[in-house]
Amino acid sequence: MIQLSYHPAFDVFHCIFRILRIRARRQLDEVEVDKLRILDYYLLFPWRARNIRLAPRDLGVRRIATQLEEQQDYATLPNGEMLLERMRPAQTAALQTMAQDGVIELAKLRDNVVRFTKAAVAPQIVTLVVQRNSSDENRMRIIDALSEYPLLGSDGLKGRTSLLEHRYDKI
Repeated sequence: MIQLSYHPAFDVFHCIFRILRIRARRQLDEVEVDKLRILDYYLLFPWRARNIRLAPRDLGVRRIATQLEEQQDYATLPNGEMLLERMRPAQTAALQTMAQDGVIELAKLRDNVVRFTKAAVAPQIVTLVVQRNSSDENRMRIIDALSEYPLLGSDGLKGRTSLLEHRYDKI
C-alpha cells in the first residue's frame, strides 16, 4: 500500500508500542489476537468507543470517549470494521516481529493467541510505555473496561463493538 501521508494506524512500529502499552496496563500474559486487535483499535481511536454497546457498569466509557473526541486527527479514515481490516497488515506484521524477537510465542501466535514471554523489553521502551500510559489515563480507562469483556458471542467484544463478525462464534 502506498501512503502519501503518515498515520499511526498503519505503522508497524507504532503498533508494537501500542501492544506493549496494552500489555503493561492489563498485565497480560495471554490474549486472543482478535481481542488485542480490537483493544489496539480503541487505544488509537478512543472517541469511537462511544458507539459500543456497553454493560451498565461501563457507561462512563461513553463520557470519556466524548471528551477525547476533540483529540481526533483530521485524517479521513473509514469507519469501524473497514478501518480495523485496513489496520490488519500492520497489526499482523507487528505481532510477527514481536514473535521473531521472542517477545511473544510464535507457536501460540499460529493458534491466534498472543502469549507474552518473559523476554526483556529494553528499559528505555518500558519507561516510555509507563510514561505514555500515565499521561493517557482516559484512553487507558477505556482499554481497562473493554478488556473485561470476553471476545466471543453477542455480549462479547466482537458483538458489542460490531468490528468483527460474531454470529458464528463457537461459544
